[in-house]
Amino acid sequence: MNSVEHMTAVVQRYVAALNAGDLDGIVALFADDATVEDPVGSEPRRGREAIRAFYANSLKLPLAVELTQEVRAVADEAAFAFTVSFEYQGRKTVIAPIDHFRFNDAGKVVSMRALFGEKNIHAGV
Repeated sequence: MNSVEHMTAVVQRYVAALNAGDLDGIVALFADDATVEDPVGSEPRRGREAIRAFYANSLKLPLAVELTQEVRAVADEAAFAFTVSFEYQGRKTVIAPIDHFRFNDAGKVVSMRALFGEKNIHAGV
């Protein structure tokens, strides 16, 4: 079982890597056979190459990512609320998802699910 400290540190590294546009840093957090379902209900990306492609696309714009509450971590799972702000074609947008990570025994993320919908996407200021 993963410690609360380890899972919280992984979440913090994930946020830092998103802010830095660090594709390798993000992908390194995931197990080889991990899945990313972002948003929930979309077709999950399976494996590190699919995950790399997903995040490479996500990082085409500079992101400002910020945790908005404490990380919830228990057993081999962590959930965290945060915001992702970006500007595209002069329009600022803020998305407020809750992500859920599940970890393997090696401390790598094996499943990431992003929960958000239309009501969680706002015009930025």
